[in-house]
Amino acid sequence: MSSAWRIVRLAMLVGILVLMVGAPDQVSGVLHNLFALSNLAIFIFAAAVLVWFFYAVILRRILRARRIANARMKRLMREVSDARKDL
Repeated sequence: MSSAWRIVRLAMLVGILVLMVGAPDQVSGVLHNLFALSNLAIFIFAAAVLVWFFYAVILRRILRARRIANARMKRLMREVSDARKDL
């Protein structure tokens, strides 16, 4: 790593330490907000996983069963109409 990046990292670390010592209320408020945002992100991720599970496992099976039933009904109706034409 170049020395310029080390200087930047050191400056950021010193700045964070100065903020924590000089203004602990503001830092704790910022940390509280960051944790709240991370909790929101985790909640959104969990909701997305539940929606995906509902679609992938439950809804897809129902739609597949319905498609199969419709295909059987169409075939049966076609066979009945063909049998009537033959008469």
